[in-house]
Amino acid sequence: MHPTRRAMLSLSAAFAATSCAGTTPSQLASDVRLIASGLASVVASLAQAPGVPPATLAQLQGWLATIEADATQVATASAGPDPVAEFVRTVQALASIALPLIPGGSAIAALIDAAVSLLPMVLGAVGISGAPLAAPVYAPDQARLILRAVH
Repeated sequence: MHPTRRAMLSLSAAFAATSCAGTTPSQLASDVRLIASGLASVVASLAQAPGVPPATLAQLQGWLATIEADATQVATASAGPDPVAEFVRTVQALASIALPLIPGGSAIAALIDAAVSLLPMVLGAVGISGAPLAAPVYAPDQARLILRAVH
């Protein structure tokens, strides 16, 4: 069972003013694991949703497998920019396909927005800057709280 968007937003409101000053290797590992876990919930929800074309679902599942593999690599090693960049590109690809399939304002849409909101922190942790990312919907601490709520 997934928490409602309202519950996640009310929990995260207390953290609205907080932000992360920097990303340590352990925080990077935690963030990529949270993103992968949150997106796994998204794909699982879409697998149960009526009207999602099987080819689209297969593509999302393939991207999720890449995200999970990259997250493991980034979290268990001193990752350089290549696996992190692939992780970010794949998260963005999954988000761009999954978001239109989900009603706006839903808890699942919040998970996607939270995952995408952490991407600048992930990139910054390995010194990648200037990547074309959409403006984050959530502050890093809010995004982490939302992603943790699915556990």
